[in-house]
Amino acid sequence: MTQCLAVQISFSHFHKVETNKVVHQAMMSLNATSHLDCARECYLQKCACFSFSNHICSIGKCNSSNPPTGPAQEIYVSCFSSDGFTFITIGSVSACVRVSTLEKNYTTARDECRGKDAYLYTVKTMEKLKWLQSNYNQKAVWIGLNDIDVEGTYRWEDDNTVCSQSWINQTFVPGEPNNQFYPKGIYDEDCIRFFYNVPLLNDAPCVEMNAYICEKPFFNFP
Repeated sequence: MTQCLAVQISFSHFHKVETNKVVHQAMMSLNATSHLDCARECYLQKCACFSFSNHICSIGKCNSSNPPTGPAQEIYVSCFSSDGFTFITIGSVSACVRVSTLEKNYTTARDECRGKDAYLYTVKTMEKLKWLQSNYNQKAVWIGLNDIDVEGTYRWEDDNTVCSQSWINQTFVPGEPNNQFYPKGIYDEDCIRFFYNVPLLNDAPCVEMNAYICEKPFFNFP
């Protein structure tokens, strides 16, 4: 009875995602009697996701693929509620997030997320921006995007890629980011927040205290 309970608990950490949205990259394959047995093995190995077919359990990581490559598979991804994370689905995009009830400056918030093997919430799709618009109408929220290293070059926290100007034009408050903070010369606006009054993205001084969301990279959806 105890063993069965342990299997049920571990399987509850996993969430099935649409097969035409991801391709599985297995790091280990082994024989398993069921989905539950496969889930337990993935849980013990702390893998990001697993698939199970014909008594073969494949555990590893998942990457976005559109259109998909290879045969369709049932993919299950991990999002551990014991760490305060929860699985959300926004349209065709899924994410594993932890919403903080505290307000912190950008650097502290970023370090808190990194300490949980996560990063500040990224907004690389309109669905993820709409999720903020639906859930944050009274708070500003730090986004995992900044130009701390090179002024005017905004890089995402999850993979250090540069945010394109076309995406900035679609998701920022008109005229932003402008690096203008009053009184001038006190702070640079090097960090990006979701600004609920508009509600779009905007640059702000990194010392500003805002809410924040940590995001787990269980697979490489934007």
